[in-house]
Amino acid sequence: MPQMSQVLRKHAIGMLMAGMFTRAVARKLNVNFSTISHLQHPKHRLKPQTAKNTDVEARTNCRPCVTTPVQDLHIRLLHLWDRLRPATRTADETVGLHNQRISAQTVRNRLREAHLRACRPHQGLDLTAVLTSVDKCSPSMATGTLEKCDLHG
Repeated sequence: MPQMSQVLRKHAIGMLMAGMFTRAVARKLNVNFSTISHLQHPKHRLKPQTAKNTDVEARTNCRPCVTTPVQDLHIRLLHLWDRLRPATRTADETVGLHNQRISAQTVRNRLREAHLRACRPHQGLDLTAVLTSVDKCSPSMATGTLEKCDLHG
């Protein structure tokens, strides 16, 4: 059986979008039912080509998007304003579609599409001075002499 031409394929997709049943479209075009049912796959759907949705269409991989294009823009702007912002913090503050939480990897993917990079969270020792109970003790306790303070008995 020869392949369907591009014109016939678009015609069949149009009939399906108009609400015709798959079997009726197959009968009308004189092709097998499975041929038409394969056309219902998302990669065959017609999408209007506008300048606004070209970057959104580039990442259609048969999975629904977790964020809207407006949220993608907001993520990009946040990371342009604060270059040291980790993706995990942005992911915690952003609520995706259907009240789903988005992952930090999603934020990194959206930034990569805009040719930006997110700062990775620090994994090593924290080198900032932290006030501990030893710092609250007398100077002799901090130096290691045998004097005791009120906190440590």
